[in-house]
Amino acid sequence: MSSQTSWRLFAAFSLVSTLVLAVGLYLGITEILSPSANGEWKTDKSAEEETGKSKVNTVQIVALGDSLTRGTGDGAGLGYVGNLRVRLSEATGQQAYVLNHGVNGYKTTDLLRDLQQKEDIRRTIRQADIITLSIGGNDLFNAGGAEEVNPEISQKRLPGAIERYKEIVKIIDSLNPHAKILYMGLYNAFADLSNAQESYEVVERWNSETSAVLYQYSHAVFVPTDDLFRTDGKKYLSSDHFHPNQAGYRRIGERMAEVIR
Repeated sequence: MSSQTSWRLFAAFSLVSTLVLAVGLYLGITEILSPSANGEWKTDKSAEEETGKSKVNTVQIVALGDSLTRGTGDGAGLGYVGNLRVRLSEATGQQAYVLNHGVNGYKTTDLLRDLQQKEDIRRTIRQADIITLSIGGNDLFNAGGAEEVNPEISQKRLPGAIERYKEIVKIIDSLNPHAKILYMGLYNAFADLSNAQESYEVVERWNSETSAVLYQYSHAVFVPTDDLFRTDGKKYLSSDHFHPNQAGYRRIGERMAEVIR
């Protein structure tokens, strides 16, 4: 082989190597500047296709429900789901990611419809390691003002809401029978009203019946919260006197983390 041909081959090899390095550098910078899923949800696609499960070193949380799941009232923007994510990462050393499907004002009818019809939500449930749920408060109580809290009406609404709750849990279980399901029990935010005792009875009945539903599923856990607001409850409520504040959500998230450690 002539020296001229050798130099041509060397030059071509050098050019290809330079292009490969440049492409690698570009992709690396792109991932740093624009991480996948906005830092909220990352999956190893090849691993999922082969095993149907997420990466071993990550925890994927899907949050379902109403404004409590959304974190309304938390000035820090974490809510109980964000606090759960932080505590799990600290305790396990694993990176936790969250997809939050919570919607303000949602009732059991709304969530049940989504679970039946929205394939994007159903798909994320199938991929989840942990599924959190808060629902029922809007079915039982209209929180627009003290005059709207009527325990008698709440008691009448309760049976229908429980039936829809059963169907919600059944669908979640059918989509992912392995993920841990954490249901946030209701608390009584109306302790300062004249009918506080009647409101407590509604909350206690709801919590008792939803807990019994979850008992049928070995991977589902009822997470009580009413006791967290029994003493100095106002201290942990936001200015609307219904949703938790930053401290209240932190307590709920920490309890959830303790339940599944």
